[in-house]
Amino acid sequence: MMTGLENLLANHAGQLEGKRIGVVTNRTGIDGDGTPGWERIGEIRGVKIMALFSPEHGLWGKEAAGKGIRYDDNQGILPKHFSLYGETTKPTDAMLKDIDLLIYDIQDIGVRCYTYITTLGLVLEAAGEAEIPVMILDRPNPLTGTRVEGPTLRLDFRSFMGFYPIPLQYALTPGELAGMIIDQTWIESKPILKVIPLINWKREHWYDDTGLDWVDPSPNIRDLTTAIVYPG
Repeated sequence: MMTGLENLLANHAGQLEGKRIGVVTNRTGIDGDGTPGWERIGEIRGVKIMALFSPEHGLWGKEAAGKGIRYDDNQGILPKHFSLYGETTKPTDAMLKDIDLLIYDIQDIGVRCYTYITTLGLVLEAAGEAEIPVMILDRPNPLTGTRVEGPTLRLDFRSFMGFYPIPLQYALTPGELAGMIIDQTWIESKPILKVIPLINWKREHWYDDTGLDWVDPSPNIRDLTTAIVYPG
């Protein structure tokens, strides 16, 4: 099975030539050898990585749950690092300056109460407002693409921990959820969206069926078993 990142590098790299790119990612956005995807993308001819954006737990996925994060190493150094968890949860116009394309590559766990998918929607909305296209490098839903279970969120209880009217287990990949967010108008401004799909992923696959190494998406989700019991 190939992730969206590996599919991009193997089959679609030409779409990025000459572009200035911002990458929304964390420690899970790696290739099969463990190399950060933003480094691999930066090797494509003519590509310039302008900024990195990270969700809760930070770029390296080690910060505690609920801890606000701020990076202060943006003194003219590229790529700049911006936290989207803390004082800022949605990319600002200043953060998006000189960016031609936003790429999102984060592994989540297929559960509504997980803040990475809230960040996904806010990134899509900010990109729509700035008229910047978004590319999602798809990754599998660890709990399969078939198990839709649990109550649907009532929007009067909406928070950063639960942002969309979807079931607790929603059985979508990040790329599929992004398309649904746009299609259902759950954000006010819609960007142009392109999803680089998984290759040879089947909806009935649990994460351990994919052949991919497990990378902790957050500090306390240490294996697939924990991801399975989390929505319980």
